[in-house]
Amino acid sequence: MLAAIPFFQLSVYNLHVPGVGVLPIDPWATLVCVGFVVGLEMARWRAIRLGLEVRDLVDGAVFTVLSGFFWAHVVTVLFYFPERLAESGIMAILRVWEGFASSGGFFGAVVGAWFFYRVWKKLPALRYADTICYGFPLGWFFGRMGCGVVHDHIGKVTTFPLAMDFDHGFGPWVDGATYATGIRHELGLYEAAYMVLVTGLFLWWGRRDRVPGFFLGAFGMLYAPVRFVFEFLRNDDLAHQDARYLGLTPAQYGMVLMFLVAAAFFATRDHKGWKGVDLAGGAAPEPPAPPEPTEPAAPTEPAEGST
Repeated sequence: MLAAIPFFQLSVYNLHVPGVGVLPIDPWATLVCVGFVVGLEMARWRAIRLGLEVRDLVDGAVFTVLSGFFWAHVVTVLFYFPERLAESGIMAILRVWEGFASSGGFFGAVVGAWFFYRVWKKLPALRYADTICYGFPLGWFFGRMGCGVVHDHIGKVTTFPLAMDFDHGFGPWVDGATYATGIRHELGLYEAAYMVLVTGLFLWWGRRDRVPGFFLGAFGMLYAPVRFVFEFLRNDDLAHQDARYLGLTPAQYGMVLMFLVAAAFFATRDHKGWKGVDLAGGAAPEPPAPPEPTEPAAPTEPAEGST
């Protein structure tokens, strides 16, 4: 059976810059950066319509993403490669560029947004975090495309017609891959495709203002069950395999927790009683203009006999 997707792979491109040297362009990192920019732009557009302070949104988004990456690495070391702690001690944690687990990244993003908005800036944390989350599925699409084009998440052998044929490619990859054989699930591309649907739903729901926390809860409920199922498709026969505890990956335990918290959180939002910004006109209402200064009244002469 032929897969619908012939094998291809993007590798690091070494760009020669005169006077500087070689600048390596990593496809995964590049697509992740693109995802951050376009996801942030989508959130910024909504923030403007809601009348939020754009600078606070952007600063908070940067802090949230950095926190997400840090905790994504911590979870990688603690649950996927615990042997690194025995070998390198605390340096395994401090080498933050050596692997990221997205389930830890979600936890880190929540912690980062809460700290930045609630503790540091004393701003309405849910309002800002929810606006960031509005643009997150679009950003995650590009991030998972990055995983897909470098094949970070190769799955099991399958007959699914939308899987990838690692034996046959096109162009420079005509002979297929050297590290995997057969038609296999490509989980990075699967998630990217699913994010197209989630982004469409968020755009539809975002036509009107929603109670703060709506998109945070909705994303958790939409993402966690699908990711839980996808984890069963991960390979168990190649050199690189995910750790498993009692038959489940660390991400699956994280997804169970994520869904339960998101569902409980979503259920406690006051969806019916929320009176937000009217987005029908396409923009948040302008604040009332300050009153015009008035000339002081001229003093009047006191009436005769008054004191």
